[in-house]
Amino acid sequence: MYNYNTLLSRAYSKLPARRGSKAYDIPSLEIDYAGDHTMVKNFGYVCDRIRREPRIAMRFFLKELAMPGSLDDKNSLIIYRRVTSKSLQELYSRFLETYVRCATCGSYDTELGREGKVWYIQCLACGAKTYVKPI
Repeated sequence: MYNYNTLLSRAYSKLPARRGSKAYDIPSLEIDYAGDHTMVKNFGYVCDRIRREPRIAMRFFLKELAMPGSLDDKNSLIIYRRVTSKSLQELYSRFLETYVRCATCGSYDTELGREGKVWYIQCLACGAKTYVKPI
């Protein structure tokens, strides 16, 4: 029969290693306007920092706004209508809460994955896997 400390150390040895305890820096969006168009100039950088494909994040933004848009060669998001910066920042916060932040530990150190038609967030800090609504 095992004692409590032996079982506890064995359980901890099976857990994935934590990748770090430093705070994760989430950049804000740099929004600019050119006529009727709204541009998020640092969209590629933001997507790189939160470990999301720019095309997937763009699909979320355009679908939620119900507006046309595209990515340019520098991965800047161009929306073909004028959108307020407040609306874009709120949408960005919702994207972070739904598709980036771990529901278990609250870390932003996650990756978005897909198994067939099912999307999930894999946390790199605690190892949790949370299923999310498809984009």
